[in-house]
Amino acid sequence: MEKKRLLKGAEAIGEAAIQTGCTRFYAYPVPNQSDLMEYLIQEENNGRGLTVFQAEDPLAAFFMAYGATIGGARVLTAVNSVDLPDALRAASYFSAADLPLVCIVFTQSGPGSGNIYPEQSDTLAALYGTRVGDGFAPVLTPSTPTDCVLATNEAFRLAETYHVPVFILLDAACAQLTETVDFSALKIHDIPKNHPTIKGENGGQPVKFTTLALDIEKMEERKEALKEKQARFLGEEDGSYKIEGNENTTLVVAFGIAAIQAKRALESFQNEVNPCSLFEPTSLYPFPKKALQEAMSKANQLFILDMSNGQLAELLKPYIPEDMTLHTFSTTGGAVPRVEQIKSWIQQAL
Repeated sequence: MEKKRLLKGAEAIGEAAIQTGCTRFYAYPVPNQSDLMEYLIQEENNGRGLTVFQAEDPLAAFFMAYGATIGGARVLTAVNSVDLPDALRAASYFSAADLPLVCIVFTQSGPGSGNIYPEQSDTLAALYGTRVGDGFAPVLTPSTPTDCVLATNEAFRLAETYHVPVFILLDAACAQLTETVDFSALKIHDIPKNHPTIKGENGGQPVKFTTLALDIEKMEERKEALKEKQARFLGEEDGSYKIEGNENTTLVVAFGIAAIQAKRALESFQNEVNPCSLFEPTSLYPFPKKALQEAMSKANQLFILDMSNGQLAELLKPYIPEDMTLHTFSTTGGAVPRVEQIKSWIQQAL
């Protein structure tokens, strides 16, 4: 494989999945994830060791993934915003059976069928929807094709380490964003497959998988095991982030394509007064709260930029000091915030 590849965000996820040892992809082709499926089909035809299955609907794809995972496969799935409820239902089943899964959620404007343009209005649904039945799922948020490679590799690590479903939220603009990805400069870790399979690899003994616990005491035991797993996860994982600038009095927080636009806006200030720093969380669960609080301790004004009706601000609320001046700016309907919009908003507030 060429060391440098010109890839869309969606294609970068596919390439990273293959290099991380993914052997099955199950999905139903809808915008905006069709580019991912098309790339993986192309690589399957090139003999890359991956098999792609087009399911009759998104929910069927998840149950195919469930069966393949307990059969020993490393599995990737993908949905768009419309089918997020199916993904959350599947996450509950994978949590119940202690099985790994990586799911890409291509976020677009909603509710309902909405449109195919980028939005970040699924943030809280992904974060809190995976808590159904006291389950949980890490949530990653890359913003560039290079980030997509690293996030995909990290998602499989988390999935295999903790035997949990992992979500990657990728807004529709990031999925189409194209850049040259230098794989020689990236560390794609070899991730051993360590989840149990139905093949009975543990001393030749058969392994039983179930999502059903009719007995109250058994369900209590299952809940306690999930609680302990989540505590271990939060104790070992700090969350990931990127930061541009140091010790500035003004801090901007954004993720996804909004973070890219914010970075461009801040660069356009050049040497003007009141420089800003940009904090970009690349994981929302676990959230890099310690790093954010450290960045906020050096600032006296906080700007939150997102593409929803304030979902990022709601997520950050527990971490914001009461005496900090807060400004929020949002776009909705599928509109990506323009650089001049962001710059004007910051200038007026300052």
